[in-house]
Amino acid sequence: MEQAASQPPTNPPVDPNAKVSQSPVYVNILNELNQHQDQLLKRQKLIKELEMALTSRYGANNRVISYIFRFGHPRASMASNDIASLADVLKSVSGAEQVNIVLHSPGGDGTIVEKMVDMCRSHLSGNNKKLRVIVPNIAKSAATVLALGADSILMGYCSELGPIDPQVPISVSGVTQWVSALAFVEARDELMLQIAEATKKKIPLAGLLQQLAGLNIPFTVEMENWINFSEKTAETLLDKYMLQSTFQKPAARRKKAREIATKLLSKQLFPVHGQFIDGPTAKKLELEVELLDKSDPLWEKIWEYYIRCEVQMNMQLNAPLIKIKLYESSQMTLVVQDTAS
Repeated sequence: MEQAASQPPTNPPVDPNAKVSQSPVYVNILNELNQHQDQLLKRQKLIKELEMALTSRYGANNRVISYIFRFGHPRASMASNDIASLADVLKSVSGAEQVNIVLHSPGGDGTIVEKMVDMCRSHLSGNNKKLRVIVPNIAKSAATVLALGADSILMGYCSELGPIDPQVPISVSGVTQWVSALAFVEARDELMLQIAEATKKKIPLAGLLQQLAGLNIPFTVEMENWINFSEKTAETLLDKYMLQSTFQKPAARRKKAREIATKLLSKQLFPVHGQFIDGPTAKKLELEVELLDKSDPLWEKIWEYYIRCEVQMNMQLNAPLIKIKLYESSQMTLVVQDTAS
């Protein structure tokens, strides 16, 4: 009998799923996803704990949202396209008596601030309605103005607000830099004083007039308009909300609101735009500030939550994308991504 030729052993069919699951890249991605999910759950758990602590402290139903920025990115600033994301997060806490905004921001477009305050307040209900801003680290410029629209501000030992003079982008050797609008107005005013003084003393004006001709007068006037707008917005919010419980008489309240807004724009008090205004200084300005000791359990939870937000913002994405803004509640998270530069 003829023996059948031996056949080579047949390899089992390749399982594409097994091939993928054994890939180091797949394992790394799974670990990355687990890391993101784990951090998300821990942050949302902390938000719930914060809400319970705030509810106990203030005797009203408290909810928490966050509005956190990545510092140092050219597009990580308050802007009109933040409105939709803020609205979505606010829906998840709608109906609370008191809403707390954990705010960490360099500032940005001041024209959206009043709208944001009104949006937040429209979601409050009950007999003890309050909007509170919690500053774990930094809330500068337009973010400071946003805080003025709250009933009170919670600050810790490392919290800071800042002057409210608007910042404008200018190009220097092709590099965008942010400069105080007040600097342009002050330069014009100083030059005009020098011209008036020189005219009085009959000193030649050619050099001064040449400097005046080099100024962009329409731009400087626009900067003056922005400064006036910032001051008016701050004054309006203080009068309408923060100072309501302290000053019962409207005239006295308006006067104090104007005084505080003027101080927050003062170059004599705050020569540098990024100047540090800590909690005690904010209280001296007569802002409604509650200072939390660093050993206060509430502050410890606030600080841990903020640090976890910073971790979230710095988690690696596929290059060149990075995270620049975070909106969050105990029920939802929205992250804005952008290119690294």
